[in-house]
Amino acid sequence: MRKLVLTLLALLAFFAALRAYTDSLPVTGLELQPGLVEIGDGTTNVGLAFGTMQKSAGPTSFWDLLPLRLTYTNGSQTVTIGLNGLSFLLRGGVSVGRSVVVSSPRTGDVISVGGKVTIDSRVDGDVWTLGADVELTQRAEVGGNVVALGGKVLTAPKAVVHGSMNQLPELKIPFLGVLGTQLSVQVLGFGKQVLGFVLLGFVMFLSAFYMKRHARSVYQSFGSTWRETLVTLLISLVLIPIFMALLIVSVIGIFFLPIVVFVAALAALDGFLLLCARLGGALRRRDTQTTGNESLYFFTSGLLGLFLVKIPALVGIGISFLSSPAAQKAGTILQVVSLGILFAGFLYGFAACLAHARHAAARAE
Repeated sequence: MRKLVLTLLALLAFFAALRAYTDSLPVTGLELQPGLVEIGDGTTNVGLAFGTMQKSAGPTSFWDLLPLRLTYTNGSQTVTIGLNGLSFLLRGGVSVGRSVVVSSPRTGDVISVGGKVTIDSRVDGDVWTLGADVELTQRAEVGGNVVALGGKVLTAPKAVVHGSMNQLPELKIPFLGVLGTQLSVQVLGFGKQVLGFVLLGFVMFLSAFYMKRHARSVYQSFGSTWRETLVTLLISLVLIPIFMALLIVSVIGIFFLPIVVFVAALAALDGFLLLCARLGGALRRRDTQTTGNESLYFFTSGLLGLFLVKIPALVGIGISFLSSPAAQKAGTILQVVSLGILFAGFLYGFAACLAHARHAAARAE
């Protein structure tokens, strides 16, 4: 019980640190603070703060997940901009190297790197451009902020912006010329897949070599608890949203919501990686008992299964290098398929961890 209390207090302190938006201080070089990364030369500073969740103000307020806050200071001028960080993770949340035209109502942030953004409808969120202009037509209505870093904000007389408008046309963004090309879309996509593979492989290494007993137990349970896992998944899809909603509306529960999200994400990641190990082990057709090093077997099997999961996305990125519209569409479809496989794998892994925990508790009794 004491360990559980200490763990909860540590998690609360961790999330409190992430939510702490520290005041910007003049720095020289790179400085890392809780919730803030700031780069400066003594006169001009750019700081990035991050958190877990934040409620936006206004008549149409909504919750931002993984909020970001950018602070730009040049002498006596300071500009602070908030953004829903989830936009960077969702597919389609960021446009690179091409113009964006919003002609129908849209919920969420509009972010463009190197491409002009034209708003001709309502946007419930922020509008950001890096190295490009923002044009607001007569029909434009933006619920959040409008920001042009390295560009200008062109506003029609009847355009409505409920937040703030900021433009820094004199700001020079390094390497923006490279980011603003169509080729960079494929290159960045390939780099993201490689980075994801490396990070997941590192977590797989930790699980295989430092949590070997847990990994073996969950790995072996995949073959016998798949029916119970599917039932658990269906029940979780109904009960978890209700439980999250109850935490959000309650005063005390909101403080435990980040912990619940963190634990659920950790369980889903653990189950997904061991599911990849199970897939890789099935293809190798070798049992863990016949291998000299069980940890090495889990690790290599997990890398093989993870690579198989990533294949559709890698093939889709390779096809999208071709200039034909059919190849571009086929590449996009394959990347969406890969994203769907990842999502399904995380859901199944989460349910498998719950089913395994239930069996372990039953055996302990």
